[in-house]
Amino acid sequence: MEAARLDFQQLRIKHILYKSKVRSFLYGGTFDASFFSSAGPIDIWFSTVGKIRYAQEPEILQLIRLHQQMNEIALNLYKLYSKGLIEQAHDGLKEVDFRSDQFIQILSGLDERLQKV
Repeated sequence: MEAARLDFQQLRIKHILYKSKVRSFLYGGTFDASFFSSAGPIDIWFSTVGKIRYAQEPEILQLIRLHQQMNEIALNLYKLYSKGLIEQAHDGLKEVDFRSDQFIQILSGLDERLQKV
């Protein structure tokens, strides 16, 4: 299952980049609308790798759901930030961090489980 390990490492890296992009726009960086759309790298990974190679794994659906939730939160934080409600937007990062921790935990569990097979 070395291919799975590489696939999940790719997703982990994309997720870390995602979280970094959220922080970036909340601290004055440019908001990249396409990155936070269905054409973003994580959504593409799910549609080209996750839903194809790992469709039978229940964790994939959990990860997709978590990513969608994080995306909704990120877009709401951007709206707050755009309206000048910067403190509230920054406070919302706690929710992003919480969901990110869940995402990494589920992904790591899936990776470990498939390595044992």
